Amino acid sequence: MPTDLDLTSYWVRTAPTPGYAPLEDDRSVDVAVIGGGIVGITTAYLLKREGLRVAVLERREVSRGVTGYTTAKITSSHSLIYTTLLKKFGEEGARTYGRANQAGIEKIASLVEELSISCDFERAENFIYTEDPRYLQDVRDEVEAAKKVGLPADFTTDTELPFPIQGAVRFANQAQFHPRDYLLALAASIDGGGSHVFEGSAVTGVDQGDLCKVRTERGSVTATDVVVATHMPILDRGMFFTKVHPYRSYAIAGRIEGRAMPRGMYLSTGAGSTRSIRSIRDGDERLLLVGGEGHKTGTEPDTMKFYRRLERWASHHYGLDDPPYRWATQDNVSVDNVPYVGRLTRGSDHVYTATGFGKWGMTNGTVSALILTDLIVGRSNDWASLYDSKRIKPLASGQKFVQENTEVATHFVGDRLSAEHRGNPRCTHMGCVLRKNTGEGTWDCPCHGSRFDADGNVIQGPAIAPLSQ
Repeated sequence: MPTDLDLTSYWVRTAPTPGYAPLEDDRSVDVAVIGGGIVGITTAYLLKREGLRVAVLERREVSRGVTGYTTAKITSSHSLIYTTLLKKFGEEGARTYGRANQAGIEKIASLVEELSISCDFERAENFIYTEDPRYLQDVRDEVEAAKKVGLPADFTTDTELPFPIQGAVRFANQAQFHPRDYLLALAASIDGGGSHVFEGSAVTGVDQGDLCKVRTERGSVTATDVVVATHMPILDRGMFFTKVHPYRSYAIAGRIEGRAMPRGMYLSTGAGSTRSIRSIRDGDERLLLVGGEGHKTGTEPDTMKFYRRLERWASHHYGLDDPPYRWATQDNVSVDNVPYVGRLTRGSDHVYTATGFGKWGMTNGTVSALILTDLIVGRSNDWASLYDSKRIKPLASGQKFVQENTEVATHFVGDRLSAEHRGNPRCTHMGCVLRKNTGEGTWDCPCHGSRFDADGNVIQGPAIAPLSQ
């Protein structure tokens, strides 16, 4: 496989580029939103609908970050999450998570209808399946856990998959869409009438106070409230980089001939590499999307091998050869499996954040926007306590917290002593030694997931500053 492939996602390659201007002066609004992904754009849209003036500041282009590189499943079925949540947060916590994510599905559906957004939104069933009999009981347990907290789950062995399975959790009335088309429509509704969307406007800092000031290289925005919606918060004040950890995964998409195209959404569970499967409506035709092959960011130099593995699997099961679309994404996973949404720090009354969506950003990102909107306008929210950004749940997160941060410490110290990595540049976030990602031509941080392009520009935070030459 050549290494000069276009690794731009299907969503980005098939959506227009609106070309919002960068911020080049000083502005004043009610709320400044940093980040133009699903959390930032949805939050800004909802706040404008509440009558507030908002400004979105995006480093690159709207919906061209993590949200533009998703598999775009809209579901409350997040692998075997409810079995886990019952153990960590009890029945009420699991029920709250399920209700919130179901509400996230319906909020997206309602916005698509209200704004007549053309984004290939369609309802679909979601399946979590296993081929391995050793994991069949785990699947059955998840069905019972989901039913217990009121979710539309049942057990099935009947799927569209071209291979036998042991069983699956089926969630009815879930959805899928084109995420960039969806968010570009919301962004267009934000810009104007005293509100703004700025692209090419990397934030360099935020000054807190009764009025906050968001600084960029060429201008600033003064606002009462600030939302840091940068996937991993670019402000270290909340120490979220110790509680949320980055993972890369991969996707391919293309047409298939002579095989049944799945209409449902599928995710494997059990031993071996995860496989995520769905179809994409592409005009009058459909494409097959296959994802998986996850790993910690900055730990694998030859990332092209993950595309090769997906292609072999998709060729064997679906006859998908030489797919025209290949891309990778990055997800942040919290140590207790629930995102952190709320104030950046305990003493921060006007700066908010959301992070740690655990690979399920379409619903959890929308839920985050609903929570943040309520917090900013002063309404109560039934989900805010579970998602509380400053929660301390040692029984739910203690072991994972220690494991992940021990790995970070190992990289922080060990990579400096390793001949293999000696001479590599250091991350501008906290000085971890970066690893070369030969497949994507980037420098990736194994500590907290910052990524830089070949010229040293920041692709993903928490780093803000580019690499020095």
